[in-house]
Amino acid sequence: MILLWIIYTTVHGPTSFDHTGVVLGRSTLFWGGLLGSFPNLLLALGLILSYPWLVKPAGLLARIGYILTLTGLIIPAVIDLFAGGLGPPIFVPLVGIGLILTAFGNRGNSTIQRRSRSLLMVLGLLQITAIASAFVPREVSDGIGGYRLYGILAHIAFGVGWIMLGIWLLPTGEKRASMEVETLW
Repeated sequence: MILLWIIYTTVHGPTSFDHTGVVLGRSTLFWGGLLGSFPNLLLALGLILSYPWLVKPAGLLARIGYILTLTGLIIPAVIDLFAGGLGPPIFVPLVGIGLILTAFGNRGNSTIQRRSRSLLMVLGLLQITAIASAFVPREVSDGIGGYRLYGILAHIAFGVGWIMLGIWLLPTGEKRASMEVETLW
């Protein structure tokens, strides 16, 4: 996600005007399609694989947040994959709200550490802040390189946060063995 955003802004430029640059013989549409599809699908896969300890022992609120998050990741990924470009970020708020609800729904979940719940909350807030930045008037946004500001929030900080969350959520040793036994039953 981070690398693709850097490439995308290199070919697109930092403002709302598409510079239609080329990297490795590919245009903005190609890099936008990759940016909007594969990272989202990988994040969705990670969430699906973490279901046994992230959602299953948690409450209804976590389940609702989980479904919203998966919906907000998968639908635009499929659209971007088949449309061949980065679509409008209309699903970003859904991901943000979903992550916040997942964090709140895991308050009583003993398998998720507090720092992971806090990071889920921060990731959700990053998405909400990123989409809010999209409502800054174009004249102001372009003057400060608004696409890069959005990218720092929605792709770079968000990508780093997902890496940290993935590391923190990896079950280890005895915890993994007990979860595997519980999953089998």
